Amino acid sequence: MADWAGAVAAMRARFVGAFTAAPAQFQNEDPPATPWPPATPWVYFEVIETETKLRGVGLPGNKTWLTTGHIFIHVFVTKGYGLPAHLALAGQAGEIFRSATFYNTDPGAKVVCFGPSIQGGDSASDDGNQFGVTVAIPFEFYFIA
Repeated sequence: MADWAGAVAAMRARFVGAFTAAPAQFQNEDPPATPWPPATPWVYFEVIETETKLRGVGLPGNKTWLTTGHIFIHVFVTKGYGLPAHLALAGQAGEIFRSATFYNTDPGAKVVCFGPSIQGGDSASDDGNQFGVTVAIPFEFYFIA
């Protein structure tokens, strides 16, 4: 049966399967290399739920629920990398999810993603050597529970 953990795993799998332009770091995991962060571009991938609400009627255990939130892909580069190249890398990461529907093998369950937006940009490290932008992809996750 489709659930939140499965939806997040499907989002991550979609990203890992399609994005090879830079190493990725994920929530609640140790950094993959030493020293960290690397001197090359890298991304931090996270999924944040904002709300879950009842979407339809039915008997207990057979109601449609809707969870909304955002996939955030924080793209970091060393200072001096250049904003156009940085934005192009962020755009590649976001396009993986544009208008995508997946995790829809169980009846009544699916993840629907919308258009990515590239937000902000600043020195995103304590030492000031990294510059980051964030790609935000809103999503809806429908499931039966």
